Amino acid sequence: MTRFLGGIVGVLALSSVAVAGPADLFSDKDKDFGVSAKGTVLVHYFRFTNTTNQTVTVGQPRVSCGCVTPALTKNRLAPGESAAVVAYMDTRRIPHAGVTKSVFIYVPFQSPVFEEVALKVTTVTRDDLLMSPDTLALGTVTKGRTAQVSTKVTFTSDANWTIKKASSTGAFVVPEFKLASRNGTTVTYDVTATLDKECPAGNWTSDIFLETSNGAVAKLRLPVTVNVVAPVAASPETVSFGSVKMGTAPEQKVTIQSAKPFKILEVKGADDQITVKVDSDVAQATHTVTISASPKAAGGLTRKIEIVTDNKEQPSVIVPVTAKVVAK
Repeated sequence: MTRFLGGIVGVLALSSVAVAGPADLFSDKDKDFGVSAKGTVLVHYFRFTNTTNQTVTVGQPRVSCGCVTPALTKNRLAPGESAAVVAYMDTRRIPHAGVTKSVFIYVPFQSPVFEEVALKVTTVTRDDLLMSPDTLALGTVTKGRTAQVSTKVTFTSDANWTIKKASSTGAFVVPEFKLASRNGTTVTYDVTATLDKECPAGNWTSDIFLETSNGAVAKLRLPVTVNVVAPVAASPETVSFGSVKMGTAPEQKVTIQSAKPFKILEVKGADDQITVKVDSDVAQATHTVTISASPKAAGGLTRKIEIVTDNKEQPSVIVPVTAKVVAK
């Protein structure tokens, strides 16, 4: 649930970069992964939003240790756009287990001002802790359906070790655990994440936290990932023609797709200014819909086009259409 987690940084004054600095564009700058199993790759997205009225340009980040690889999802942001610095922390490259390891990522903002922002990731690796797999990946799930994924968590240094509690940062993820085996000092638990069928569409990340009886591994983190897709989806989700001169007839194509073939039965919301053409009336997994604008008067033009389908899970898709009509 990337969206399961906290919201993006609040709106700053338009001159905030010049006054407060690019660091204030980040929703967080410090990620403590807690205790992690040696051999896992830890991932965190440091998200930031350009809340200024100028274009923000970011250079290639550098790190204080080679065990972390940074990546930028986008290096040039227009006002209002968001991006992330992705930190990949490879615990196999941390030389000493049982020691707190902190690594700094230095992110150079190049415009509208030059300033370097320091981000930090921290973990303590354990040779006696195993998680297989180390991420609870639910994969792609159709909206309205549930899904489950499990992992085995093993601790090899305490015959009496127990998991006492499991909690989730995701509103749509329910964690469960049960003892799988206890053999000498090696104890294994099965940990399961169940996705609620009410989870909205989107790419989500969440964390499951396990509270245990051993102080050395008192709190363990298990990341959860899922991509929830609508039964029928439009791409792009909205159509914006921008400025349109009267007398012209611009058009845009929208792809309507599903995992299984479906028919488009009807189109609602079109008129003499916004027309819609469907490519086919037969059942297929992907349809192309052409939306055309033929404005009759200057000013704002907004419509909601409803694509009616025979898909029982999602009978219709709404595509908002906007344009600003100007005189010739």
